[in-house]
Amino acid sequence: MMCNHFYVNGNVVTDKKIFENTLVEIKDGKIIFVGDKSKKKLKDLPFYQIEGWICPGFIDTHIHGLNGADFMDCKKEGFYHIQNGLPQFGVTSYLSTSRAAPLEDIKTFLLLSKEVALEKHPGAQLVGVHLEGPWISKQYKGAQQSEFILNPTMKDVQSVLHLDENLVRIITLAPELPNTKEIISFLHNRKIMISAGHTGANYEEIEEAMRYGLSRVTHCFNGMAPISHRTLTAAFAALDIDALHCEVIADGFHVHPKMIEWLHQIKGTDNITLVSDCTGTNQLQDGCHQIGGKTVYKQDGKVMLENGSLAGSSLTLDKAVQFLVNRCGIPIEEAVYMASFNPSIVSGVSDRKGRIANGYDADIVILSRDLEVKSTIIKGEFVYR
Repeated sequence: MMCNHFYVNGNVVTDKKIFENTLVEIKDGKIIFVGDKSKKKLKDLPFYQIEGWICPGFIDTHIHGLNGADFMDCKKEGFYHIQNGLPQFGVTSYLSTSRAAPLEDIKTFLLLSKEVALEKHPGAQLVGVHLEGPWISKQYKGAQQSEFILNPTMKDVQSVLHLDENLVRIITLAPELPNTKEIISFLHNRKIMISAGHTGANYEEIEEAMRYGLSRVTHCFNGMAPISHRTLTAAFAALDIDALHCEVIADGFHVHPKMIEWLHQIKGTDNITLVSDCTGTNQLQDGCHQIGGKTVYKQDGKVMLENGSLAGSSLTLDKAVQFLVNRCGIPIEEAVYMASFNPSIVSGVSDRKGRIANGYDADIVILSRDLEVKSTIIKGEFVYR
């Protein structure tokens, strides 16, 4: 077993800054010192000199599956398979994410998420749930199944939340649907983040929903009408309204790198969160696969339905950070922030995760100079090397 008290030293990336040649002391799963090692009397403890980057662990707030498993298979072994695999990609915490399905399946998914969150299982930590569907637009359903898409009712929403509303961190819905103003207000009062996604809402409908508590956009530019100079869409609202926080899938298929650059210039680092939207195809070979109850095709990293529509992604957050730095020209310290601290806020764990700082959980990903994951530490234990 790994020693529970040790040092790592190198270039620390946190809080949108780089702190060169900085010492991090870890004890009993917590960070207890961050600073200049010359100001610290070192004990006779394991000391790891890092040649690359010492970063906060990544937090994926929109992930459906990994390595061939899917949360909506509703099997606890699948949850374990996913969370055991995530540290390889620098992910130390995550929100299990659903999709449109029968309400009873969504309830089973939520109960399994609750069980896994309470367990002390190795691997990435489940810190909440993201419900994506069934309360979305059929017109902009993407790869979601039409037969399971519903107009929201307070009865259905309450029946799902009754199982454990404290675990639900984000609900993606289409704000133009009936009853959404009342439901958004209800969710907002319970401190659940409401995100517009798979939506045909126009600018004015987004603005109105924000008055009731809408605050986010799910996988920005995808699952919504494109930007137009005649009709102002949800995609334009995401760019124009400062208070809207945007998810981005940075894989080169969902959003062009130049569009990500533009989004970053307009919104700034604080208002963007990197997500994978991974559907479990990340390590599968090119070809036809059964994932989440449907047939998908993978080709050169792109995941599609038979009709060519994108069906989630094969992205992992380490690759998203690399894409922002290498293809979009975004500094590493800002890309890491969008994969660690920003998602910690919506996950409700920003008081203990998402930063390398005194008192924070020792959830750390060590990247090489070229941003490949070399090691991942969760609560002070090396879980991946």
